[in-house]
Amino acid sequence: MATRKHVALHDQELDQSSISDIGNEGLIEPYDIDHLYTTWRNLANEQVMFPLDMSSMPVKIGIHRQLFLDNYLIAESEDVTREVHKPHRFEANPIMSPPGPKPNTICEHRILRFETEPHFRMWYSSNALHHLRKCGQDYRHAISYAISNDGVHWERPNLDLYQIAGTTERNIVIPYGLAQGLFHDPEEPDAQKRFKALLSVEFRKNGKRTVDAYYLHTSPDGIHWEGDLSHHVFPKLRGYTMPQGGIGDTTLFWTDSLRKKYIGDIKFVLPGKIRCRGITESDDLVHWSRPTPTLFPRQSDQQIYGHCGVVYQGMYLGMRWIFVPDYSIRHSSYVELDCSRDGRVWSRVGAGQPFMSFNPNHDRWDATIMRPNVVLEVEDEIWIYYYGGPSEIEIANPNTPEAHRLKDIGFLLGLAKVKRDRFVSLNAGPRTGTLLTRPLNFQGKTLHINAAIATGGELSVAVVSRDGEIVNGYAASECHRLQGDSIDIVVSWPQRPNLKGMDNSALRLQFKLKNAKLFSFWIE
Repeated sequence: MATRKHVALHDQELDQSSISDIGNEGLIEPYDIDHLYTTWRNLANEQVMFPLDMSSMPVKIGIHRQLFLDNYLIAESEDVTREVHKPHRFEANPIMSPPGPKPNTICEHRILRFETEPHFRMWYSSNALHHLRKCGQDYRHAISYAISNDGVHWERPNLDLYQIAGTTERNIVIPYGLAQGLFHDPEEPDAQKRFKALLSVEFRKNGKRTVDAYYLHTSPDGIHWEGDLSHHVFPKLRGYTMPQGGIGDTTLFWTDSLRKKYIGDIKFVLPGKIRCRGITESDDLVHWSRPTPTLFPRQSDQQIYGHCGVVYQGMYLGMRWIFVPDYSIRHSSYVELDCSRDGRVWSRVGAGQPFMSFNPNHDRWDATIMRPNVVLEVEDEIWIYYYGGPSEIEIANPNTPEAHRLKDIGFLLGLAKVKRDRFVSLNAGPRTGTLLTRPLNFQGKTLHINAAIATGGELSVAVVSRDGEIVNGYAASECHRLQGDSIDIVVSWPQRPNLKGMDNSALRLQFKLKNAKLFSFWIE
């Protein structure tokens, strides 16, 4: 039985109404489901979605670091390949475990970083089953609060706001729901609403589901929450039809700081129970655009179970949870990368190359379930918080010493790290590769690169005019020798130490590589 102490949450008995289907067949163009699958699959193919050759057309770049996740900046290339680099899993993983056996579990989590202490604040799922409520309904899940100053060692504060039978958690801040999106808006004029959350909420009464939708909640401090459960923001998915009757349970909401929008990364499930993704936008978390498709499984034996999107260095980075139904029973999923330049059209990155992959030895707690939910820039690293758990393979494997423990703990929280910009590199082997950019309009003078140059390897840069002529003093043969493995290497030439005076000149950069990897460049 849950007891309520300080948090003002609506406790009225609820009924979720539905609008009856209205016959409007005469207004809808028919479609072929096989054609729909093919169309959606090609939406993330960069070559299909961007058919115009823009190699001679200038592009304006700002102060952000320029990554090679896609071909947006590339005019020509020869003898180079694109490689996806896997993050390094933190040695002390998992960094957070449930306080007891299932149904306590850590799956959906939101982590925000602050200048003031505590610097890292987390809201996470802490109960998986239903719990009886005063009004006779029972509700599913609960949201707990944790704090940290280093992002690794977490404390569960004793708030004692809510108590739920069967759990030892005393840091519960909302006794129901999953936080599918959580935001801090210091500019919000109403101080009571500086924290906002979109919750997936499920209630039952007499065994019948009465509420199952997404609801907006607000808080002054991220601890004391209020939510109006009389009107939902989005209905939850019921059935796999077209049009979709709602959005799926792994929908994630995040902030687009470039376009000043809230983004809903929608889970669709098409006829045939094919999981895929779409996107919707909002200015206020209440009024949303019509969701449009973005990502569909690349192969017929895969599905997209979830997707985590984030703004990164002036563009958008995404991590797809690739669900392989035949790999195990318990929704096993590994991770691939994708990206976008406008937040609406997303392209697969290094299609088929895993970013976080299955462990075929099945000797790790996150060997077959990896689901990143939070991506933060922390100094010169990218921190990726993900929840993982064992599948039936790990639980049943007698060679796994932790098999019995894994069976009882549910999902755990892990941390993986990537050096700045090092998601993808353009590589050349013993044969010299070349890369020529589109004409670049920029402001600044010092050229930097993020690169790994092997011993005996080479990497040089030339400055080329829009028409392909080497600019005097900027030949690759004149470039000061670049060497080593560093996230910040300054490029210079004896006669021209930098690019001073070349602002907005539509100049190209030509990179020559041998036994080297190029991750990014920028001009400051």
